[in-house]
Amino acid sequence: MTTDLTIFKTFPKHARTWVYQSSRQLTPDEAGAVCTIARDFAAQWKAHGQPLKATADVLYDRFLVMMVDEDAAGASGCSIDSSVAFVRSLGTKLNADFFDRMQLAYIAQDGEVRTVHANRIAQAVDAGEMSATTIVFNNMVTSHGELQDRWCIPLSESWAASRAGVMA
Repeated sequence: MTTDLTIFKTFPKHARTWVYQSSRQLTPDEAGAVCTIARDFAAQWKAHGQPLKATADVLYDRFLVMMVDEDAAGASGCSIDSSVAFVRSLGTKLNADFFDRMQLAYIAQDGEVRTVHANRIAQAVDAGEMSATTIVFNNMVTSHGELQDRWCIPLSESWAASRAGVMA
């Protein structure tokens, strides 16, 4: 299971970034296959006929991260649409949803990545499954720098803090 951002190290902090969270934990074989297929897609990804400097990785066997260095060529509406179609097709093949934004992923006390529906966050806090300091995944990051600095954050610093009844 890959948990670091090593593959992205040559990309600038402002590189455009998308994080797609799977609705379920991928098996190691699935994660490896998705990583290979996504990197192949990134290698041939183009905007208006121009190759994009792009790559992808699967992190925590749950998140597909795609990144484009727009200094080389900018991702356009059509190229972004093609990447979304690609991710949707992956989801169909894997019977996993990469577009359910109502599931908050977090690192549980046992170190495992778990998810909770947005409507159940307060219950998870009340039950002691989560706290203000629980690390959650902020999949709304849009750049490499944000991925490094703001992807894994305490619940109290996330969009979900108000739902959880915890504040920074």
